[in-house]
Amino acid sequence: MLTIDQARALYDGGADSTHDFDHVLRVYRLAERIGLAEGADMAVLRTATLLHDVARPDQDAGRIPEHAAEGARRARQILAGQPPAFVEAVAHAIEAHRFRVDRPPQTLEAKILYDADKLDSIGAVGIARAFAYGAHRGQRLWAAPDADEHTAMKEFAVKLSKVKSTLFTETARAIAEERHTFMVEFFRRMAAEVAGER
Repeated sequence: MLTIDQARALYDGGADSTHDFDHVLRVYRLAERIGLAEGADMAVLRTATLLHDVARPDQDAGRIPEHAAEGARRARQILAGQPPAFVEAVAHAIEAHRFRVDRPPQTLEAKILYDADKLDSIGAVGIARAFAYGAHRGQRLWAAPDADEHTAMKEFAVKLSKVKSTLFTETARAIAEERHTFMVEFFRRMAAEVAGER
């Protein structure tokens, strides 16, 4: 099985702070928690999680259109020589971790990787990531969610507020409840502070 140190060496450090190796490690810890509770094949899940964003910097730099498919292709190369069923299970989980109509997760391990990756986008970490990404892109700290410009508040209103309803596993949905509640309260409080009401 791929180790954390071996996986770290595959990431070139070109990712921004929202998709760097720290993100991979947070997703890894969540995937382990969910996988153990749900009865997953932990070798497949751990390997897929460690490799799930290996192509992300290339997408962010515009060299490839979409990192999940390219990550699955690279995983097949990295894991060459391993049992084919194992390699394909890992590749499927990576390819399906960005849910699309044409590539929904089919296996428990793919569903868990999807869930763990999405959980890292909500709660306190999700809020921090939204603001870090906004700063990286030169976005304003605040604008109303119906404004034309993109801000962390708009990211919450359009995307992050809906994450919990997309999750597959019971364990992930339970984790999401508290994270979602915290996030809702944070953005409510921020709106009140921006308005001078608090």
